Amino acid sequence: MSALNIAATTSTPAVAWRPETGSLEISGESYPENALEFYEPILAAVAEHLSRPEAGLELEFNVRYLNTSSVKAVMDLLDLAEEAHQRGAGIAVVWLHDPDDDRAQEVAEEFREDLTLPFTIKVLPAGEAA
Repeated sequence: MSALNIAATTSTPAVAWRPETGSLEISGESYPENALEFYEPILAAVAEHLSRPEAGLELEFNVRYLNTSSVKAVMDLLDLAEEAHQRGAGIAVVWLHDPDDDRAQEVAEEFREDLTLPFTIKVLPAGEAA
């Protein structure tokens, strides 16, 4: 299992996957033309990681905008995390957002309401947005 380091573009977020620690960071804006194609290697890497019984996962999102297909991909990612949490894996999600971005907070709250895993929503200090 190898690390993923994907640089942000104007329509895709930066992604940093560290399998040795089970840490995934996604930051920026996400409105790729084909979200399934963009997120597929990320989903595959996380699914492979979580297939090991001892594997935990830390997800950190600092996303300013998600289009509809990106919301679906993030939900698929959170579903993988939720299933692992239900099996007893150590899972933590942190959703960061700009203090002036009420919509990002609402999106995070919508994701969190259907999950039982630890999910923290934090306001970024001014000037630290993705």
